[in-house]
Amino acid sequence: MVRNWKQWSRSVAFKWIVSYAVIMIIPVLISAVVYMQTREIVEYEIRRASNAMLNQVKYVIDNELKQTEKLAAQLSIDPEIKRFLELGSDTESAHSFQVYQTGQELSKYKALNDFIQGIYIYSNPLNKVLSSETYADAAMFYEVTHRTPPFTYEMWLNAVRDPGRKLYRQMPVMDAGRMGETVVFQQSLTNKGVGRPAGTLMMPINRNKIQHMLENVDWVNQGRIVIMDEHDQVLFQNRQEETVPAAYLAASNEAPESIISSLDSDTARWRYVSVFPADIFWEKARQIRNLNLLGLLLCCLIGAGGISYFARKNYGPVRELVHVFSRFKKDREGSPTDEYTFIRENVLAALQEREEMNIRQDQQLRVLQGYYLSRLLKGQAEESMSMDEAARIYRMNWKSDQYAVLLFHMEPGQDSGIALDLVQFIVSNIVTDLIGQRHGIHFTDLDGMLGALINIHPEHAFSWKDDVEEALSEALEFIGRRYRLAFAAAGSGLQAGLKGIHQGFLQALEAQEFSLLLEESGFIWYEEIKPEETDYYVSMNDEMILINLIKSGELDKATGMIDGLMAHIFGQHASIDMIRCAMIDLASTMMKSIPPEVRRSPVWEERRPVKRLLACSTRADFRQELMEIVTLVCGSVNERLSLASNQGIGSQVEEYVKAHYADDNLSVSQIGAHFGITPQYVSKLFKEHAGQGLHDFISQYRIGRAKAHLDQGTSIDETAVKAGFSSSSAFIRVFKKYEGITPGKYKSIQ
Repeated sequence: MVRNWKQWSRSVAFKWIVSYAVIMIIPVLISAVVYMQTREIVEYEIRRASNAMLNQVKYVIDNELKQTEKLAAQLSIDPEIKRFLELGSDTESAHSFQVYQTGQELSKYKALNDFIQGIYIYSNPLNKVLSSETYADAAMFYEVTHRTPPFTYEMWLNAVRDPGRKLYRQMPVMDAGRMGETVVFQQSLTNKGVGRPAGTLMMPINRNKIQHMLENVDWVNQGRIVIMDEHDQVLFQNRQEETVPAAYLAASNEAPESIISSLDSDTARWRYVSVFPADIFWEKARQIRNLNLLGLLLCCLIGAGGISYFARKNYGPVRELVHVFSRFKKDREGSPTDEYTFIRENVLAALQEREEMNIRQDQQLRVLQGYYLSRLLKGQAEESMSMDEAARIYRMNWKSDQYAVLLFHMEPGQDSGIALDLVQFIVSNIVTDLIGQRHGIHFTDLDGMLGALINIHPEHAFSWKDDVEEALSEALEFIGRRYRLAFAAAGSGLQAGLKGIHQGFLQALEAQEFSLLLEESGFIWYEEIKPEETDYYVSMNDEMILINLIKSGELDKATGMIDGLMAHIFGQHASIDMIRCAMIDLASTMMKSIPPEVRRSPVWEERRPVKRLLACSTRADFRQELMEIVTLVCGSVNERLSLASNQGIGSQVEEYVKAHYADDNLSVSQIGAHFGITPQYVSKLFKEHAGQGLHDFISQYRIGRAKAHLDQGTSIDETAVKAGFSSSSAFIRVFKKYEGITPGKYKSIQ
């Protein structure tokens, strides 16, 4: 059972089920997170709604308070009220009608503002209160309007006489025959020129109107709204039956069960507070939660069914593929982890086998194509096979029945480090890309030589040579720049049919051999090397001159004459066989001057110059072999001449100096070069002959000839030139060395 579970856990079906389950769990988790955030969102919305409600209450009540304060400001500057405050006990009776008119004026002001219950003006000088309804002493007014056991007359009188400029204070006020607490707006009134207050303006706030406003606000039936002063004393509330401070404190201590919001008034030092039970809002949240849980349960059930159905449906094709590949499965180490791995390994193995098979087929095809092209170029192909049949068998797309043959010769560069076969691969690919744009081309190996068969495209038959030359020039430039390689190419003429390909090969081969022999680089066509009807000819006079030069050991002249004869022979465009015969003839001419005993020596037997000349294929090879022969021959001749004439060399040197003393270039080195021996050796031989050094003999002989010229009256400068000195200063220096005096002194003595 454990083994089956391991196999099942590696199956792709199991992975699909897990993947589908993970995909299904993602929205479930998201829903759970959303539900967990619901409380914060709902609470935020409740607070936002509560703040909006409080802003509404604040806006209405603050506007009413502003209107009340504005009315108080108007009353404080009313002239009737100011005259009333100026009355004293001695002038009161005289202005009774004025007091009456002031009371009527207050009635008019009260009628304009229903936010206040009345308007009272307390006069300090008279200690009386004037209202819109009555005019009485302060004590009587207190008894009728504010008298309660806790709030005594003295307390009321102190509050009335409070010098505060503007304030709201809570007082007991009689309203409709019932005593109740309300807020009274109080403002001190002063007369012009009087520093202390002359009276006080009091306006009780209409408690019923504020109560009605609070009760009509949204959600008011589900919570409490409280208006408090700066001392946290409750001024107004929407529920009179509850003890407001206790209820508010209870709500504050039970924050998790209630939601409390507050705002400060912009007009008075009041604070608007709302307290709402949280259960009212969480009741709907619980319904949403229950719906979410039910929806999640349904989603899980439906998702489980969908996972099972689609897993089975999608696994069917995979199972079929596994079954198919299992029949052809090769033994491999290890077992695949899942069906996908098994299928991938088998598909990759099949693709690899197919690729290897295609590679082998391409290699075999190239071998067959190369073999067929090689036989075709050499004239060994089956004559019974037609061009179309050969193209079909060897997959050669012949565009026409016109062909040309190219042969390439290349040597890897000294510093390129590229093998010859790689060079052929590079050249064949690049040339194929360039020529293949217009004509068909196929390469093959011809016994180590790279050959190509070009099939001429009918549309470019008139410009095929230009196309090939342009492509080869571009290839030669690119290969030389990129790989530091060079190649030479030889091409045949245009041939018709498969039978003409062999003739094209022979033409290209002859052109290539001619190109290599003349060391011509680049590209050459067979038509350019057609040999002229001529033969080589070396005159008897030239042959005798060459023999005499060699017999006299004059290597430089003999070398120059050989280069001239080679230039003449190679410049006649003679055939290759004729050129080889001419080179052998030259070698024979040079060897005629060698004594028989030297020719039979082991050195010449080992060199075999004729055999080496026959192996040469280039002009440089021919010249190198001929130069080696003439150098050896001249060396042998000079050696014999030196041995035969060493005894008389001193007299010859003496005569040479006497004949050429006037040459300012005369020196020991020149004399040695003239006699074909080294300067040191010629000096040694002359000293043995004359008893003095050759350099001293030259100088003394020149001085002797110079004295003869001076005796004849010749000038010193002219004498220096005639005696072979390079300058008059050199003549003076040498003359003084050997004669002890200067030429001028010698001339004056004479």
